[in-house]
Amino acid sequence: MKIHFSYSLLFAVALVSCRHEEKTISDSEVIPEVDVISIKSLQPSMDVVLPGELKAWNKAFIHAKVKGYVGHVFVDRGSYVKKGQLLASLEAPEIVAALSQSKAKALAADAALIEQKAKLQASMLTYRRIVETSSTPGAVSANELDTHYARMMADSALTLAAKENLSAAQAYYESQQQLVEYLAVKAPFDGTITERNVSPGELAGESGSPMFVLEDQSMLRLTVSIPERLTNSIRNNTKVFFSVQADPLRIYEAPFARSANSLQESSRTMIAEFDFNNLSGALKAGMYAEVKVPLTRNVETLFVPKSALINSTEGVFVVRVKDNTAEWINIQKGNTLDSLVEVFGSVREGEQIVTNASEELRNGKPLKVRKLKV
Repeated sequence: MKIHFSYSLLFAVALVSCRHEEKTISDSEVIPEVDVISIKSLQPSMDVVLPGELKAWNKAFIHAKVKGYVGHVFVDRGSYVKKGQLLASLEAPEIVAALSQSKAKALAADAALIEQKAKLQASMLTYRRIVETSSTPGAVSANELDTHYARMMADSALTLAAKENLSAAQAYYESQQQLVEYLAVKAPFDGTITERNVSPGELAGESGSPMFVLEDQSMLRLTVSIPERLTNSIRNNTKVFFSVQADPLRIYEAPFARSANSLQESSRTMIAEFDFNNLSGALKAGMYAEVKVPLTRNVETLFVPKSALINSTEGVFVVRVKDNTAEWINIQKGNTLDSLVEVFGSVREGEQIVTNASEELRNGKPLKVRKLKV
């Protein structure tokens, strides 16, 4: 009876062990069933929202070009000025005195030139008469003829020197005259004074804050930093729509105007500018804007579903199905379009990839395609 029980127990243990081994072998032979989808080539238009900043069309920090004390200030913060309008006048008696001195030198040089021209004229006439007289044999010695010729050439050289002296004196006078004109600080273009940093009696012309800041806000530059991955999607006919916090319900429009066509090393972005006509004064320079930029790639690119991406510590991958085998392909992500993601890598249009990829589908693992989505 004991022996019969032992044989029964051994048989039961062997049967359970065989079933477990059979189940283990069966599990190891299971091939995952996956859904696949074809990689699509698209050239979609998409809207990307980026931050922007409105800047004045022209902005000038106006400093005094010469040292002087502020005599009068004719404008203040908020004043609208025209090009050439007087903003302030400076007082510098030494500059005015230098102008008078340079004018006197120019007049003296002019008088010296007139005198020298007269001497040259006289020496030329004398030499001409001597030459005529020398036609009579023995009337004029050769030495006398040479002496008058030398005097004429010397007067000619002195006349040229006098002309150069006059030109130099006139140039100096004009430069001093320009310095006196700098005592009148004028507007370089039409615009609005946004800062005034001087008062009468203050010394100007030293390094430091500008006397005035002038901005032309009739046209505004909407500057947008375009990320590197989107730089090839900006076209010359692009128009953007934007809003500002001061009036968030109103949408403004601005056409593309210019681009740096170069990335800034610090931010890896490209600065693009859109011009906004601001004659109505609705917007102000310095405002931040929320800009909706319509983008279109220059050529078609490849798109896959978001679910097809595997984000691992080694990078981003898609699982391509080739000969019913999983093949991990490293890719780079681009723009996002609804449920699709733009990808760049060693993949081509029409290739089959796993729709819902996961790290369980290891590279080289056999796969069974369950259904093909077109």
